[in-house]
Order: sequence, then C-alpha cells, then structure tokens
Amino acid sequence: MKKKMYYLTGLLLILLSPALFGCADDVDEVEEPVQTFNLSLATFWPATDFMVSEGHNKWIEEVEKRTEGRVKINLHPGEALLGAREIYSGVADGVADIGTTCPSYTPGIFPLTEAFELPGYENVNAVSASLTANEGYKRFKQDLGVDEFEDVKVLFFWATGPGDIMSQKPARTLEELSGMEIRAVGGTVPPLEKLGAVTHSMPMSESYLALDQGLVEGILAPTDTLKGFNLAEVVSNVTHTPFLYNIVFMKIMNRNKWDSLPPDIQEIIQEMNDEFAYEYGRLRAEHTKLGLEYGKEQHGINYYELDAQEEEKWLQRIEPVVTDWIQRREDRGLPGKEAVELVRELDAKFSQEYPDY
Repeated sequence: MKKKMYYLTGLLLILLSPALFGCADDVDEVEEPVQTFNLSLATFWPATDFMVSEGHNKWIEEVEKRTEGRVKINLHPGEALLGAREIYSGVADGVADIGTTCPSYTPGIFPLTEAFELPGYENVNAVSASLTANEGYKRFKQDLGVDEFEDVKVLFFWATGPGDIMSQKPARTLEELSGMEIRAVGGTVPPLEKLGAVTHSMPMSESYLALDQGLVEGILAPTDTLKGFNLAEVVSNVTHTPFLYNIVFMKIMNRNKWDSLPPDIQEIIQEMNDEFAYEYGRLRAEHTKLGLEYGKEQHGINYYELDAQEEEKWLQRIEPVVTDWIQRREDRGLPGKEAVELVRELDAKFSQEYPDY
C-alpha cells in the first residue's frame, strides 16, 4: 500500500512541476543585450557657431533618436580632434569616425567638385546651393562616372550660398579692391584675382587671427561669419557680391566604420541625408541674414551694394574664369564642360524651386 502511495505522489509531482516551477525553456532564455555603436565626429566649427549648436547637434540627436540609442556620437568641435585641413584625411584614416569639412581646404585634391564654387550661377540662397551640391555629387557619380571621395562614405553635401567681401577698408569699386589682400578658398580664388585682389587660402578658423594681425585685409565669405566666427570685430565694411561666392561642405564617415554598421542603421542614416542637406541649407540662409544684422547693429558695419555700372565692370572681369576652368580640367582628361553644365542645370532648378530664402 505504501509503495502505491509513493508512486501516486511522485506521479502527481511530475505532472504539477511545470505549473509550479515553470518550463525549463523559460529559465534558459536570456535576452541578448542591444549592441551600441559609439562614434566620434570632428568639425572645425566652434561650439558656439550655429552650424554646431543648431546643425550638428540636431543631426546627432536625430541619429540617436531614430536608432533608439543604438548609435551614440561624441562631437569634437573647434578643431579639438583634427585641424580643418586634416579632417578629410583623418576620417579616411580612422582618426575620427565622422567629419564635417570643406573640400576647398585641400586645394587641387577634388578638382571637379570646384565646379560648384565657380562664379556666374544664380545661387539665390544657401538652400538652393545646398541642394545643388548634394544632388550634384550624386549626378557626378551617375552621369559622369566620377567620385572624388571614394576613400570615405559621403553622407551629404551642403553649401553657403552667396558670400560678400568683408574688409577693413571699403571695397566698393575695382580701384578700391585692387591689391587688397583677401582670404579666399577654392573656386572663389580665380574671380577675386581677376578683379585685382591678392588672395590667401586658409580655413575659416584661421581668418579672425589673420585679419586681427593684418595678415589679410578682408575675406570673401557669407555674413553669418560676422557673428559665428566673430569677424564683425575685425572688419568694418561689407560689399554685397553674390555672383562671386559659394563654398560647399560635406559630412563624411570612415568607410570601414560605415561598413561595420548593421544594415538597418545604415538605412536610417541614409534616409536622413537629403533631409539634412536641406536643413543645413535653411540654417545657413537664415543665419546669413542674422549675421549681417548683428554686424550692422552691434558693430556698426557699413554695408554697400554695387551700382549697376560698377557691377557690370566686375562681371566682365570674371567672365573668362569659367572658360579657363573648363579648359584646364579638359586638358587633364576630366569632364569639365559636362560638370559645369550639370551644375548650371541643378542651380537653375533649385533656385527656381526655393527662391524665398
């Protein structure tokens, strides 16, 4: 009888054990931790400049938000990690995972990209200029079979749009501009030299000191720099010259680091590229206006517009710049004419679509 009772009791325990103690499978299941990716971002813009405070920081926040915290980005502004001229090579070599830089800071390395910075486009504002550069990079690859940035992953391009001559002495006429020492980069150098100025190439981050120490007498740049880089402290005059200036920028990532990211994270970042090419352009357009207002109101900056007769003189002087640029590229076996035609097409398209910034 006792043996039968022991048998029944054991059988009952076996039958009840799943309910009492849970399934063994449940006990063994362990949720795998979510993999996170910590990335560094180097830029030459100071932390106080709107490109960092409103641009780069917003992009970082959106990347972290849309990846649900799986991507964390540590920003190094103001050349803290890499100098302005070193950012491109530093990202390519893996010193920084991501960088924002200006191709013109390494003259001659990206000869076709300079097509975006030639004079004579409509270039109505930074939005149209940014979308032209961003779409133009894609079209250079697609239509011309040219990618000057193969050793990195290009995320997107944007641009300053129109810029002005900001100087210590007035530059209202060709005579006043003649012989003036001006900071300029990339495609803005040849037209300034045609106008009689003496150019000096340097990153924006070096311009304040160069002006303050008298190494240069002026700078060709968008007026947001009057506040963002404190240039209103070291110049007194602004001459409006939208036909002379446009500088492109790019956000790039180390190729190996990009390849290491899971496909879904890559897709999220890719989806943000065109969105932020526009957003950065919008920011630049707004702050160009705000910078000029700041210079006038807080530092008494004098603002000049060329009269029609004087402007025509300037335009005639710079007319050969584009023709010469095309010829030099063609002599090197590069599709210079096709590049300019493509940029003109996109510039006209986006200038018409976004005229009000």
